[in-house]
Amino acid sequence: MENPWRGRGRARGPRPPPSHQIQTQYRGPRPNQQQVENMPLRFVRRPEIRPPRVEEVGQVANRINSLEIGNALKAVNRAAVQDCQPMENQYFRLARPASSTTESGKQGSRGKPIELIANYFPITTYTDWSLYQYRVDFNPEQESINIKRGLLSAHKEFLGAYIFDGTMLFSRKKFQRDTVELTSKRNTDGQLVIMTIKFTTVVEKGDHTCIQIFNILMRKSLGHLKLILVGRNYYDKDAKIDFPIHKLQLWPGYDTTIGLFDCGLLLRSEIKTKIMREDTVLDLLIECSNDRKRNPNWMMNFKFAVLGSTVLTRYNNQTYRIDDIDEESSTRSTFLKKDGSKISFIDYYKERYGITISNQKQPMLISKKKKSIGSVKTELVYLVPELCTMTGLSNTMRENRFLMQDIAQHTRVDPNGRIVKYNNFIKRVLTTPEVNISSDSLKEWNLTLSNALITINGRVLPQENLYGGNHKYPAGYNNDWTAQLRSLPMYDIVKIPCWAIVTPHMWSSNVGQFTNTLIRVANNLGFQLPRPRIFEIEDVNIKTYSIHLDRIINELNPSFILCVVASPRNDLYNMIKRMLCVTRAVPSQVVLLKNINKVNNMSICTKIAIQINCKLGGAPWRVVIPEPNMMIVGFDVFHDTKSGKKSYGALIATMNDSHTSFFSCVDKHESGQELSTHFGTGIHKALTKYREKNHKLPNTIVIYRDGVGDGHISYVHKVEVDMVKKTCKELYGDRKFGLAFIIVKKRISTRFFLNTEKKKEHYQNPPPGTVVDSSITDPTMYDFYLVSQHVTMGTVTPTHYNVIVDTLNETATKPITPNVMQQLTYKLTHMYYNWTGAVRVPALCQLAHKLAYLAG
Repeated sequence: MENPWRGRGRARGPRPPPSHQIQTQYRGPRPNQQQVENMPLRFVRRPEIRPPRVEEVGQVANRINSLEIGNALKAVNRAAVQDCQPMENQYFRLARPASSTTESGKQGSRGKPIELIANYFPITTYTDWSLYQYRVDFNPEQESINIKRGLLSAHKEFLGAYIFDGTMLFSRKKFQRDTVELTSKRNTDGQLVIMTIKFTTVVEKGDHTCIQIFNILMRKSLGHLKLILVGRNYYDKDAKIDFPIHKLQLWPGYDTTIGLFDCGLLLRSEIKTKIMREDTVLDLLIECSNDRKRNPNWMMNFKFAVLGSTVLTRYNNQTYRIDDIDEESSTRSTFLKKDGSKISFIDYYKERYGITISNQKQPMLISKKKKSIGSVKTELVYLVPELCTMTGLSNTMRENRFLMQDIAQHTRVDPNGRIVKYNNFIKRVLTTPEVNISSDSLKEWNLTLSNALITINGRVLPQENLYGGNHKYPAGYNNDWTAQLRSLPMYDIVKIPCWAIVTPHMWSSNVGQFTNTLIRVANNLGFQLPRPRIFEIEDVNIKTYSIHLDRIINELNPSFILCVVASPRNDLYNMIKRMLCVTRAVPSQVVLLKNINKVNNMSICTKIAIQINCKLGGAPWRVVIPEPNMMIVGFDVFHDTKSGKKSYGALIATMNDSHTSFFSCVDKHESGQELSTHFGTGIHKALTKYREKNHKLPNTIVIYRDGVGDGHISYVHKVEVDMVKKTCKELYGDRKFGLAFIIVKKRISTRFFLNTEKKKEHYQNPPPGTVVDSSITDPTMYDFYLVSQHVTMGTVTPTHYNVIVDTLNETATKPITPNVMQQLTYKLTHMYYNWTGAVRVPALCQLAHKLAYLAG
């Protein structure tokens, strides 16, 4: 019988690098030899590679997340666990900029002082805390890290509380002798093993390794709270919220991190919500296959929905990214166990997990995992669709307005609700008996958590003034200047000789009324918008739009084209933008029909009029940045998670002193590469263009680098900063130039709250312009937090700025102090012309993000 799941084509997931660069290895269950020979070439088994243990199927992260063998703790450092390497601080840091080491340090003084609550709990009794590091050697040598832990656990009374990562042992206990020998008997064969424990060093307080130990201990404590580890965070299944109609659940959880900050050791706690869907990948496969008579490409639709998505395997609560689908194998396929015997996927999961797989013809999913952090070698994990639960929200769910409103009630928690959840969490940790009596508890390591959130000092920067044609107006307390902009002329207005509107003929009447409103609103903005040529097309097909756009450009050569579309179809939108941005290079705007048909569309018309002016080179407003001859740069990267192949880095730079004229460039990246190796090239292009427009190079350069995770900061310090300096040296020669390089982080867990009624403890979001540059900042960094936008629902998220290079004072006309750096950053959040309000990041970063997304 023909396999009903088999499509005509095979999965077109991302291919691994050439064989001379990477050795692909199988992990866990795999097809038998005959099936391997029939598989695509990239999955053919290499004869020199020995199959790994079958018991490791679906357990890619268990060696990290399982923290106990006997009474010995496991390290969460994946590189240490997988390669038996000692935990160590591998981060590279440049020296803290000199501008932040003056008498006032990195703290500013401008603005109104404000007292805030942050989601941090102090950790006390830290003064007499010491951590000792030992090296452990085994004779005879043991390959398995689990056996090593078992041998050590036999001496738990002598060793006390400790953490062992395979090579290094960390303990609060200082042994009397620097070298200690212990003997244990291996349970498997009775072999005596001699363990030599040699003292190496005292780990300094605040060292990266020391902080890592604290986090291991904290995660171990969370394990006693009857929480379930899903991915990297713990979630409370017993407190789940059901949405039975939509087959999904919300699991509340916690994200905790211990770190050393300016005011000492703190525990940051943030609430998380995991969307747990009840439908599996097999359910999606069946849904797509039921449409096979109407849609012969049903298998491609299934692959498009699955490839690049993240699934959860409930039998081990691990998440995997799906990289490919192997239609040539099924759950009946067999693989070799360590002893050389064969077993099928069906029998394996029945034997290993007690799970009965109902569908025997489903194709296998493939997830590629790196063997270790920084490694180029990968291993393939075969997954059963029936056992893989979909995660996140589908497009259909996102379009369901009522469902999204119901979810938002539980995920967009207001400040009062968050404070209650933080206090309940810490109370649960401190009052759970298992946390306090276990041998690896925080008390055992002489660490005690406070039950009160930390109070910190902040400042609220003054409101910014925005400048139009011949006037200025304040941004407002909530940073919303829509009302002022509607009746005042824009700052820089362009002239447009002719423009066109493309619309299907059935909507021409509504488009005519919309055009009248748009022209009237534009006139109020001082924008003399002529009446457009309206071109009616016969239908909404992509080909029809393409043919008419090409003909309009040839006949009319318009300065601007506005296209009316029925719905937010990606294929139609991508075609229009590709044609009008790349092929024919005409500024354009796509407008949905529902916005055209709105009765009161003054706000929409205002935004469209601003967009038309901006895309033709104008500017609706500006802020005053006093320093002349300064070029400000924003950079971000976009990853196409669906295909897994495309990544684009976009750079935006200002070209004049009003910072309303921009240069942009985009570079294609290697698959999944966040950090651009072309960064120096983009800076060179921007500086060349600046010199061409201004007949001189800028005196100072300020770079805002977005999209850098904690694990990539070292790369930015070592590579990207060096690229920029070398590029500038080529253009400037011996002439000095000022440079500031600032890392921007949006995805952070820090939250701030303002207690407006101290007796009643009523909390709200801090006002826009709130700056925090002490207490919870990093003592090794020149960093600060900024709340720039106003939110009406939920809790506002601040943005973290880390100034890793600052030599602006070498060429600036006035001293660039932390006050000036904070004020400059706040000003730039007002310069995003798609929104009449402040945004979370400097406008250059937001524009770079949009450009990278458009290119991708």
